[in-house]
Amino acid sequence: MDLGLKGKVALITGAASGFGSAVAAALVEEGCTVYLADLNLAGAERVKDALGKNTHALALDVGDASDVAAKIEWIAKQQSRIDILVNNAGVIKVGSVVESSADDWDQVCRVNLSGVLYCSKAVIPPMTQQRSGKIVNIASIAGFRGGGVIGNVLYGTTKAGVIALTKGLARELGPYGINVNAIAPGLADTGMTNQYLDDDKRRQFSKIIPLGRLTTPGDIVKLVIFLASDVSAYITGETITIDGGYSTR
Repeated sequence: MDLGLKGKVALITGAASGFGSAVAAALVEEGCTVYLADLNLAGAERVKDALGKNTHALALDVGDASDVAAKIEWIAKQQSRIDILVNNAGVIKVGSVVESSADDWDQVCRVNLSGVLYCSKAVIPPMTQQRSGKIVNIASIAGFRGGGVIGNVLYGTTKAGVIALTKGLARELGPYGINVNAIAPGLADTGMTNQYLDDDKRRQFSKIIPLGRLTTPGDIVKLVIFLASDVSAYITGETITIDGGYSTR
């Protein structure tokens, strides 16, 4: 099936590792020009070197509205369009609310929620002008539960905000041909979470998931590609859970 992605211009935040780098590889495979944005420029450069042509590494602080606006305007001018935005950058906080600090809240909100808003707002002008675009936000099942298996209430609250933002943006941007959707993964073994997972915890968590394993970047990639493609042209405002059945418990 032709997904209609060849020649599209995509921007992925948090692209230096985990879900972001996996999505980048898949979009390059589909023929997209991909901008790998990350605060960790060295990591983004390594992904660029691994993927080869049609990729560009970009230092980006998603929590800095001015930096986001300037960098996305530069991409739009360079390519004359932006077709796909994947808001993947995120940080996690653990522990109870009592143990958390105001700085913890400021950091997780700045990256996980404000970053999604800033990046989405910055791509609206080029997408509106071309009257097409796909925004895919990486939320979490923690957004439905007020916290996840690892991520705490602060983390869950920001992801709930991403879900609400997805619905609101879909309503506002639909008339301009822009689709906005979100993905809510379950517990995944990525660079963000593996410091909290040892082999015993991986086995323990896998036992409470009906499909018997943690979420992988490969699981997320397939859904991102679908939502970024023309195949999903009539889907917008949705948050799709991908957690191996954990939420059915």
